[in-house]
Amino acid sequence: MITEHNSLNQEGERLAINRIYFIVNPAAKNERSQKLWGKIESSLNIPHTVFYTEQKGHAESIVRDILQKTTYRTLLVSVGGDGTLHEVINGAQGFPHAVITSIPAGSGNDFVRGIQKTKNVKEALDLIAQAESSQAAVDIGEFMIDGEQRHFVNSIGIGIDAEVIYAMNQSKIKKWFNIFKAGKLAYIYTFIKKVITYKRSDMEISIDGKDFYFKNVWFIVVANQSFFGGGMNISPASKTNDGKFEVLAVHTISPLKLLLVFISVYWGGHLRIKHVDMFTGKTIRIHSIDSVKIQADGEFVGSTSVTIQVAERDLHVCQKR
Repeated sequence: MITEHNSLNQEGERLAINRIYFIVNPAAKNERSQKLWGKIESSLNIPHTVFYTEQKGHAESIVRDILQKTTYRTLLVSVGGDGTLHEVINGAQGFPHAVITSIPAGSGNDFVRGIQKTKNVKEALDLIAQAESSQAAVDIGEFMIDGEQRHFVNSIGIGIDAEVIYAMNQSKIKKWFNIFKAGKLAYIYTFIKKVITYKRSDMEISIDGKDFYFKNVWFIVVANQSFFGGGMNISPASKTNDGKFEVLAVHTISPLKLLLVFISVYWGGHLRIKHVDMFTGKTIRIHSIDSVKIQADGEFVGSTSVTIQVAERDLHVCQKR
């Protein structure tokens, strides 16, 4: 579904970007994103076109279709959560004239927190109004699973974090937490439940050609930015434009100690715990001895083995200075 608006005003004329497209996921956060968008659009006074997603994967095809028909600088605004944003960036790959930004309307919103650097909807809208001067190039990751190449912007993880995301998406628990405006607690609740039943696996990992073997791995995360899982400071040292990723491996420790890692991750204290190891690299290969799920930007993408690298082409985003 598409609606188009052409209300040009002085602010709209100032933007160097020729066109603004809003990609709205009306189902995000129990359909609260649709209500949020209604409030935003009623006061929006810049020329824009709106597309509404209708099923999983739709945002990606919408964005690709837009960019195939344009050659000028094009601003794509994702209205939803990190899952919607993940689709938008994958649709934008191969189109250097794309600029990505997001209005947070999901549960996690790690992109707006760690890359866009806005704290709320108002700041996100201010950033859109300043799109001429707020554009920045950031690193983006590409990964290969089962012969298919995809992209991520926040992080990619294998292990219990992906199992938690998969479980949340298969159950109604996230929906119920969102009803009470506590979507972030859904991740915490599901994580604690999974700690009791999760079967750890040994994993082989190669980082820029250097090989490691970890036993009883809880999870390995390859991070492009600091935040993960709806605000956890998983990788405090990450920079989004340094041409490399941080790689965090949590292994060997007991379930009780994992809970300590989980608690301390909100302020970065987990990095001082034994068997929480941090590396940096550009090309990472991970293989689990047992079948283990993999997530990218909070979306389930496969299992067992993945090859990850920093993409040659940067992603252009709007970023608060």
